[in-house]
Amino acid sequence: MCSSDLVAALHVSDGGVPKLARDHLEIGWSGARGDRQNSRRHHGAPFQALCLWSGELIDVLAADGHPIAPGRAGENVTVRGLPWDEVRPGVRLRIGSVRCEVSSYAVPCRHLAQWFSDGRFDRIHHSNGALSRVYATVLEPGELSAGDDVLLEPLDA
Repeated sequence: MCSSDLVAALHVSDGGVPKLARDHLEIGWSGARGDRQNSRRHHGAPFQALCLWSGELIDVLAADGHPIAPGRAGENVTVRGLPWDEVRPGVRLRIGSVRCEVSSYAVPCRHLAQWFSDGRFDRIHHSNGALSRVYATVLEPGELSAGDDVLLEPLDA
């Protein structure tokens, strides 16, 4: 971990996107308290308890003219400082007092088109490189606050 690996923003919604900013989240086995998904068919399973994304990637997309910002793509936790190409299924993260394991890439859906000037939400699909949001399973519930440290654990931990 470097000193800049941290929680940049936290988000929840009562369903759909964008998710709204919060300074603090209580994280249980099923995810962030107060967070709900409109479609439980594609979202909200235990392996999708948390959605995480890179603040640096959001910055790049915004600099390219897309109206994207933290929380708009439905992530609960926006992080800064992590080498995002190393955040992939199987790795574990310690985020504040929460421990989680990245379970899968979050496949983007049409509801995200509004955050891309050309409507091409598929640009953040994992097949295009380390651009995707990720889902994580909660291994140890806890609390998160903006500014908390984020630690990418070694794969053999």
